[in-house]
Amino acid sequence: MVSTIIYLDFLISRLIKNHFEINSKKYVLSSSFNLFYKFKSNYLDTNMTYILGLCTMDTSSAALLKDGKVIAAVEEERLSRIKNDGSFPHLAITEVLSIENIKLQDVSEIAIYWKPWRVFTRGLGTVKKLLVSTNSRKGIQPRLEELFFNNEKSMNGSWSDLFRIKKILRTQHGKFNCRIKFWDHHHTHQMYGEAMKDWKVYASLSYDGGGEDFSTIVSIVKYGKREVLTRHKWPNSLGHFYSTFTGFLGFKMLEGEYKMMGLAPYGDPKYKDLILDKVIKLLPNGNYKLDTELCDYHAALRGFFSNELMELFGAPRKDVNKPTQKHIDIASSVQSAFEETLIHILQPVSIKFPEINKLVICGGCALNVTANGKLLTSTKFKEIIIPPAPNDAGCAIGAALCSDTNSPDFESLRSPYQGRKYSNEDIQTAIEKGQGLIFDQVSDYDLIERTAEILASGKLVAWFQGRSEFGPRALGARSFLADPRSDAIRDEINVKIKKRELFRPFAPSVTEEKAADYFCLNQNSPYMNIVANVLSGDIPAVTHTDTTARVHTVSAQSNPKYYSLLKRFGEITNVPVLLNTSFNIQEPIVYSPDDAINTFINSGVDFLVIENFIISRAV
Repeated sequence: MVSTIIYLDFLISRLIKNHFEINSKKYVLSSSFNLFYKFKSNYLDTNMTYILGLCTMDTSSAALLKDGKVIAAVEEERLSRIKNDGSFPHLAITEVLSIENIKLQDVSEIAIYWKPWRVFTRGLGTVKKLLVSTNSRKGIQPRLEELFFNNEKSMNGSWSDLFRIKKILRTQHGKFNCRIKFWDHHHTHQMYGEAMKDWKVYASLSYDGGGEDFSTIVSIVKYGKREVLTRHKWPNSLGHFYSTFTGFLGFKMLEGEYKMMGLAPYGDPKYKDLILDKVIKLLPNGNYKLDTELCDYHAALRGFFSNELMELFGAPRKDVNKPTQKHIDIASSVQSAFEETLIHILQPVSIKFPEINKLVICGGCALNVTANGKLLTSTKFKEIIIPPAPNDAGCAIGAALCSDTNSPDFESLRSPYQGRKYSNEDIQTAIEKGQGLIFDQVSDYDLIERTAEILASGKLVAWFQGRSEFGPRALGARSFLADPRSDAIRDEINVKIKKRELFRPFAPSVTEEKAADYFCLNQNSPYMNIVANVLSGDIPAVTHTDTTARVHTVSAQSNPKYYSLLKRFGEITNVPVLLNTSFNIQEPIVYSPDDAINTFINSGVDFLVIENFIISRAV
């Protein structure tokens, strides 16, 4: 407890010593983009041109907006090549500024995705955990050191970075004089997510491990007016619940959650009632209570689990051991309990606003695509939207939106393709660096024709086109592609490329107009964030054991070249669907032509297609 108080005292003292330019006006932020930006234009400085948005911890990132338009947004991991890099995003800052050919001194305002001085809720929750749990003391102190103090052992940015951000930025990026503003974490999530649609009336959910004070926020937006319906205080966190069990089942926390989600359909949710009785209890009015002593997230990060948890579910799995049927059943039960809790959280919307049937979902938990699909089949919501980067990386764009006084450019905001566009010269230089490669440079027509024929013949293709995706999904810009008609292709991909657990499914891309022929989904899924039942037996390679798939619908407007490839493949095979998995091998998704060449050389993929270059290995 004493160490925690010292840390809190450190934060407060640093806050006093640093000069933040915080607007003293008291106002309530409106979620309506029209009213929100009109208000800011009337009362705040409207001379801003460039806004730099930053996420500085966890999945760190940078985004650059100019006059309401997204110029670029990049995650640090794509450039550092360190998976889930949470260090201060110096590389990403340099990249987005370079794409626009400006320097930090040209930026009008820097927008941060977190208000670091709001420490009371987390401080109090931490003290309580320290008082009651030995495991908490083992887990929290190292975590506090990571968050509050940069150290060489940690790859993550620290909370204290936000108190000395001017110094950090000036040291790496030169002098600048612009303002720095700090925004509420969940509000940055919601601003980004809500920009995806032109809805007038909707519910908005942001939920993750936790923000400054809350882990979950449910809001109602009606014609520009926002009402916060429910708030769930940290450490009650559905994200921490899911991540703790991810670690318990032997997967890496904050990275392997999708593995547990992929494992769940193979099991029986026989422990769901036990979980909802002992671990996470559902309370009236959409509330819930997580037993943080039994389900201790911070201790789990260090590999410590409570005796009570082990009495209920047995010993934790070691990552070197194959999951037993009991482990698989626990995964199924955790997923089922997560879904039931999510539906419970949203019940106040149905009760108080029965007319609302549209839902925006953001925050790291929005990456639970199975739960997203369940909302469409088990609640009154008829349409949902999840942005391309619902995790903290997307908060860089959300924070920039909060600061920008211009009307948003929705076309750029809704595009998932936010990285650098590479020239033919860049590509040829990268090819020349590779050894034993041959290539043809072809027309657009021949590129689509030849690639479709290669895929239809059963070959594997690495596909690199245009600007890279922002967010964790490969959406036809940096993808490995294959024919989904053969179930055997899954094993071949795992042997030649991915080298991953066989229980993890591969996702399909489908032309937007043909999606309903193959999937039970009454809406588009442009960012691959919704699971739906598969209707056709023609695509076994992308059909999971529970006959579902994580669907990616592609329109001619969103990605013309990839759409053309899907359409031509459909003309050849009568199946306008491709197996689409991320272009990487145990690393972040490739970003540059150099990354693509290196990964291609180290894979068993047959062809690499970069822009209009078709590349293969010399015989």
